[in-house]
Amino acid sequence: MADNFFVTAILVSHDGATWLPEAIAGISAQSRPIDRIIAVDTGSIDNSVQMLTGAGLTVIKTDRDAGFGDAIALALGSSKKLTNDNQEELIWILHDDCAPTRTALQLLIEGLIDKPQVAFVGPKLRGWYDRKHLLEVGISIAVNGARWTGLDPREQDQGQFNQPMDVMSVSTAAMLARRKIFEDLGGLDPNLALFRDDVDLGWRARVAGFSVMTAPEALVYHAEASASERRSVDVEEAFLHRPRLLDRKNAAYVLFANASWWLLPWIAIQIVGSAAIRAIGYLIAKLPGYAADEIAAVGLLIIRPNDLIVARKLRKQKRLLSPRVIRQFIPPRGSQVRLAIEQLNYSLRKFFKTDVNNDSDLNDSKSNVSYADIGVIDESFDDQDILIKPRKSNWQTLRNRPLLIGLASTFLISLIASRNRFGSISGGALAVSPSGAMDLIVKYRESWHLVGLGSAASTPPWVAILAGASALTFGKVWLFLTIFFLLIPPLAFFVMYRSAKRFGLSAQVSVIGGVIYAMSPVIWSSINQGRFGTLVVALIAPTFMSVLPKTLQFESLGWRRIYALTLLAAFISAFSTFFLVAWTTFYLTVFVIELFKRRLEIKDVRPVKFIMVADLARVKRIFALFLIPGLLNAPWSTSVILHPTQILLDPGLPLSSGSLLNILLLNPTGASGVPVWIVAPFILFLIAMTLTKKYPTESSIAIGLLAITVLLSQINVFGHGSNGQVWTGTIILFIEILILIPTLKIAVELLPNLKNSKLGLGHFLSVLIVIISTFSISATSFWAITGGANSLVTANKVEVIPPFIASLSDTPNRPKTLVIGRTEDQLNYFVTRGSDLEIGDADVAVATPALVTQAILELMSGAGLTSSKTLGAYGIQYVFLKNPIDQGVARTIDGIGGFTRSSSTNSGIIWQVVESKARVSVLDATGATTAINSAKVGAMDDLQTPGTVTIAEKFNLGWKLIINGNQLEPTQSALGLPSFEVAETGPVILLHDGTKHRALISVELIALLTVIVLSLPAGRRRREVPVEELA
Repeated sequence: MADNFFVTAILVSHDGATWLPEAIAGISAQSRPIDRIIAVDTGSIDNSVQMLTGAGLTVIKTDRDAGFGDAIALALGSSKKLTNDNQEELIWILHDDCAPTRTALQLLIEGLIDKPQVAFVGPKLRGWYDRKHLLEVGISIAVNGARWTGLDPREQDQGQFNQPMDVMSVSTAAMLARRKIFEDLGGLDPNLALFRDDVDLGWRARVAGFSVMTAPEALVYHAEASASERRSVDVEEAFLHRPRLLDRKNAAYVLFANASWWLLPWIAIQIVGSAAIRAIGYLIAKLPGYAADEIAAVGLLIIRPNDLIVARKLRKQKRLLSPRVIRQFIPPRGSQVRLAIEQLNYSLRKFFKTDVNNDSDLNDSKSNVSYADIGVIDESFDDQDILIKPRKSNWQTLRNRPLLIGLASTFLISLIASRNRFGSISGGALAVSPSGAMDLIVKYRESWHLVGLGSAASTPPWVAILAGASALTFGKVWLFLTIFFLLIPPLAFFVMYRSAKRFGLSAQVSVIGGVIYAMSPVIWSSINQGRFGTLVVALIAPTFMSVLPKTLQFESLGWRRIYALTLLAAFISAFSTFFLVAWTTFYLTVFVIELFKRRLEIKDVRPVKFIMVADLARVKRIFALFLIPGLLNAPWSTSVILHPTQILLDPGLPLSSGSLLNILLLNPTGASGVPVWIVAPFILFLIAMTLTKKYPTESSIAIGLLAITVLLSQINVFGHGSNGQVWTGTIILFIEILILIPTLKIAVELLPNLKNSKLGLGHFLSVLIVIISTFSISATSFWAITGGANSLVTANKVEVIPPFIASLSDTPNRPKTLVIGRTEDQLNYFVTRGSDLEIGDADVAVATPALVTQAILELMSGAGLTSSKTLGAYGIQYVFLKNPIDQGVARTIDGIGGFTRSSSTNSGIIWQVVESKARVSVLDATGATTAINSAKVGAMDDLQTPGTVTIAEKFNLGWKLIINGNQLEPTQSALGLPSFEVAETGPVILLHDGTKHRALISVELIALLTVIVLSLPAGRRRREVPVEELA
């Protein structure tokens, strides 16, 4: 079939003077002549009309708010239809920002020849500025409304789409359409004034029985000016002239107007859900306008349902096939996810400016570039006379990659040393893992904790952080902790390596620093003793310390950096109360000093006016640095003010550190810790750094911290349900980081000079440091893989509590058990609710009431004639003396009245407390006590008799009792229990009011989200993106 077509080109312009010259030139230079050209200008306010008339084109002028479809309809209405039956008219729809190549029209027509079923054919669209950038080769739409091209981000045209394809639709930019079919379908939907009208037209053509094809040999360059916000969108349907809002609304319109009715609920869910997700993303990127567009687009469509009803009726009249025929063109979910991941990866690479050729971490050897690689000579050039560089052996290659050697070595040592820690680990300071991450979230959220005799203390935020991190292991906390403890040495090595590189040290020297840090006694002692908080700080502190000096330059700090620094400080504070107090105290002092310096100015203008008009840039930054870390850790951080001894406590169960000598040698050791004979080299580093006087600030701070460490290590403190010597390992970590990198820099600077100097103190000290460092690394490694593997932290420990007592914890009486055991030369005890302490329990445990403590001590000494009464009143129904059994204590308990031996097993001996009370009970006027069914925290039951309702928990004003709609406040009984005087019967509800607690957590979450958003880089509006990046 020959080319017997009559081609009418319709060029629509709207403020397109920037692109029209090339567009007109491309249209005029077509190898296949255009039979008729009609230009429609929609109220341009630039010189677009003059350009069109100057090119000899017939120009039809219309209103500025006319849509693209209106302009096409106006052009077709002004042109006469062909009367010759031997010719078929084609319309070539052109944008003012698209420039066709010379053969574009000819190749498009060839796509229609002998294909009467093809209604529309479209070209390959490439970028206007990057002319190898593929924009579209056919288009579709995803179920969530996303425009789908099937192309990767910034995909380049390499001929991979040069074959014609059957597609759902093609862009209206240079679309070639059969006029009769176009008009029979109703043209472009007037409700889609701009954006997505092409997808809608293709969909309607498909269900009418026609095909849509691509002619990829036809090439058109497109600037996408409206979509990229390079010009205003003035169509009537564009609310507030926002192109993204119009695009999102039209996308939803296309889906609702064309899809099968039974799919509409599913489509609605996806559109609303994806709009919400995108809105959140835009808010995080600090683009609230785009976020509002996403939500408003759905709202604008919902408030005008009549448009959709009419549109579906009109489409039904033209529909010959089921809408399911377009299913093959709808992208599957997997493809969308893959493209989203690639887009995210591309964005991150662009943000961090990743360049694999410049990555010296994994390959510090220089690579040679041949002349053929850069195009100077041809690859076939005869280079047989050129000397060929010999191929390196694997060992030589490995030697040039010290980072890999360090990572592999530390991981291998850790893998061998962790042979007893594969499974659910616990022991030492690390309590038992809960069944899932949600248990930790609930623990963080609840206001009353079932630990010991009850606690209303705030859960520290590190518990919530651990729960969030466990998402990496699908909510399995035990698995996350097992992997975390295994990877600590290589991770510690890597973060110190990166910090050293950041200070300008070479890869080889940085590797040495990383190995020294990863094999330091404080890290391995923390691993063996289960000190989770110290280990987290060990991974974060090097990075933090490398950026810390910048925080002192307040004026030069941008607000985004301020928020990022305070967010990092808040994260460390969650795991170290001492760091939180030190940080807050320092910046509070700086803040007060700054105000003191400006006291005369404040006095002259008055405080209120000073805040309103004075230059407070420096003051505001200092105040933010002071306030934000504490705010992000509220409400837990506020409890530090009420209970200052928390400053001395680390996360987890309390566990004493080593002696004064251990601390002076920067080896906190302790039970199953690194032996003291493995001398850490850091104390020698400090001496050398002090003698050289090159880093006086760092050495002074390190000496001060060492003095504080020595002082604190001699203090015994009660907390987390027990007492013991203060653990100072976290402070030692900061000392090590402070002195390690300066020492390495001193070594790099001084060691070359020692070769040419006389033998002296420097030579002997250098040799001593090298010997001690080598010995420390080797000895620690050997100890870790041998005796160090037998640590307090092991996998799959057997529970202490007998199973039958654990099972009773779920009964309505909710009994407690007093567990007594012996460790070394002392007896210890704790109260359990039927299970071992879980992670976070020790951190909310508070002191046992003095009355109960006295009763327990008298029980073990044999003087407790009334011990059973006191213990029973607090709901302690069993006493368990666990193995190894102290026979003297067993005989003492047998001889005291009020305790009945229940059983004796391999685990220990169990006594039942006579006349013990249920967790919630009521004492009536006759003196009879009746149990009330209790849940874990609250209770709900029918009260059959008036009396005194008592809860076997510590007294707290948060307890509330509601009976018949009346709320009662608690009073403290003689034994220190919360009780309520109830004068009526009826349904009773007992609860602990956590309103204030939840409000503080809400404030914390709002502050956290705000700081995270403010610390992230701001996104760019499309009009702010350089045009070269868009097209």
